[in-house]
Formats: sequence, structure tokens, C-alpha cells
Amino acid sequence: MLKEGFLFMFVSSFMALFPVANPVGSGFLVNGFLSGLDDRQRKVVIRKIVVNYLLIGLGSLAIGHFVLSLFGLSVPVIELGGGLLICKTALQWLNDSDSSISAAPNKAVDPIAMSKINSQVFYPLTFPISIGPGSVSVIFTLMASASVKGDIVRSALNYALIALVILLMCLILYLFLSQGQRIVSRLGRSGSMIINKMIAFFTFCVGIQIVTEGVAKIFRLNVLQ
Repeated sequence: MLKEGFLFMFVSSFMALFPVANPVGSGFLVNGFLSGLDDRQRKVVIRKIVVNYLLIGLGSLAIGHFVLSLFGLSVPVIELGGGLLICKTALQWLNDSDSSISAAPNKAVDPIAMSKINSQVFYPLTFPISIGPGSVSVIFTLMASASVKGDIVRSALNYALIALVILLMCLILYLFLSQGQRIVSRLGRSGSMIINKMIAFFTFCVGIQIVTEGVAKIFRLNVLQ
């Protein structure tokens, strides 16, 4: 029964976090920003994104509730604010005529362009694109279900399983970031731009969804039913 309980915790955590985190879609979207980097530059940027992802995911699991209590915030407010950030970022991508395709692949980006990319590593490439407020809110929800009153050992093991799921999300994202350039190069310049615009549009829709969920929770509405 104990093993079945832990297996259920792992599977349910994975199923809850995967569609929200969407490491596959996020990987394709971020790859649009990295299309002009050479292999060395891509590895540096991808490493930073992965580290930031782990810090946000595991940090939310470790001290998330403490941070919310410290600032007097609630999860619906986090969803509302994060959703607005996603919408703002997606609109910028939609309005830029060719923002995600700069230099030709495998050619070094000039220092100014590289500096701009580095400034975007945390926001928006890591947060809220790779791991956003929706993922953070799911982690908070999983934390509530992982806590077993009076059983510290089981609670700790449940938290470890959630951490493992976060690591798996990060691994999937890394695989698509490291291998995505091959797919992008096959699509060509026009194909890549079309894919980026489509993903930007869907990202905007995701932002609207998160905003709607936040508003619905704050005002206790049933607008999504």
C-alpha cells in the first residue's frame, strides 16, 4: 500500500504539472530566441535557463508558502500577475516582425546581441515561459496534498517525489532546447518564423487562461465551467 501510495503521488504530480509546465512547447518557443547562436553560446544560455528553472521549481517547493506569507500574497494573485506578464511577453513577440530570428545558425552573435539574449535568460525565457505562475501554483497545490499530518517521513518522501517530477520537467525541457535547433534548421527561416508566431499566439492564450483562472478564484466565479 505504501509503494502504491508513493506511485500514485508521483504519477498524479507528473500528470498535474506536465500540461501546465509544457516543457515541449516551451522548448520550441525558447529555441526561436536561440536560433542565431552557435553551439557554444547555446550551451551557455541553455545551462543558465536550466539552472534558473531548477531554482524556481525547487525553490517554490521548499519556501514557496513562506514567501507568499512574507509578502501577504495568495496563489490566485500570483496567477493573475504571472498571466499578465505572459500576455505582455507574447504580444511583444507577435508585434516583432522578425525578433526571434537574428543571425544565421552556427555563426557567433555579436556582443551586443548576446548581451541582449543574456538579459532575457531569466525573464522571459525562464520565467514565465519555461516555468510560469501556472507551474508554481500547481507546485503549491501538490505541496498541500503531499503533507501528511503526523507523518513527517511520508511527507518528506512525498516532497521528494514532487522534486523528482520537477527534475523530470527540467530534463525534458533541456532535451528539447539542446535538440530543437535541428528541427528549427530543417524548417528554414520562414517556417521557423511561422512556428514562433503560432506559439506566441498560443502563449498569449495561455496567459489569458491563467489570468481568467486567477480572477475566477479571487472573485469566486465559475466562468470556466
